[in-house]
Amino acid sequence: MKKSKFTFIFTYSFLLVMLSCNQEKEPVKNSRPNILFCIADDATYKHLGAYGCSWVKTPAFDRVAEQGLLLANAYTPNAKCAPSRSCIVTGRNSWQLEEAGNHWSYFPTKFKTYAEVLRENGYHVGLTAKGLAPVIALTEAGKKRPVLGKVFNKKKTTPPTNAMSKIDYSANFVEFLNEKTEDKPFCFWYGGLEPHRAYEYGSGIKKGNKKLED
Repeated sequence: MKKSKFTFIFTYSFLLVMLSCNQEKEPVKNSRPNILFCIADDATYKHLGAYGCSWVKTPAFDRVAEQGLLLANAYTPNAKCAPSRSCIVTGRNSWQLEEAGNHWSYFPTKFKTYAEVLRENGYHVGLTAKGLAPVIALTEAGKKRPVLGKVFNKKKTTPPTNAMSKIDYSANFVEFLNEKTEDKPFCFWYGGLEPHRAYEYGSGIKKGNKKLED
């Protein structure tokens, strides 16, 4: 079957290991993998170097693609921000997620995320930047529910353009790791806010990052 040139890959890069956890058994120390999940809004295959793009430079993604697994024919069950993320964290289709299958919505307490299951089984869990927003997740008591773990957004940086996030992703990841005890594996969600951002005209040229002839 001929592949469509419009095949859309919405995950920027990811490594997600699904674990079978038995709460009755004592976890074996240092035998469980660390999990780093990375996702960026509006990153499409035709704007990534590993997929043949020559004018957008993506060296970090290209390195992951070269040393890991590169998907060539992947699809999302719901091509919209929050619903697709709800699918990712639960392993369900959007039509199975009730309110969480919509954009501005509520995340039902009956659905657990993989991050919550991992935390219950001894993982150090957290995230930086964009998680499931704008989906609202609350507990039965009406308190904010950390469906992806503790948020690490305090560390800031000066972005190259005004429209980019001031959240220092890597510094916040370091803060997350500093809170981890040695005997715990970790699960961290990096939700990049770029390239889904406002466009600042001429910012690349102004900063010396781009040349018109290129």
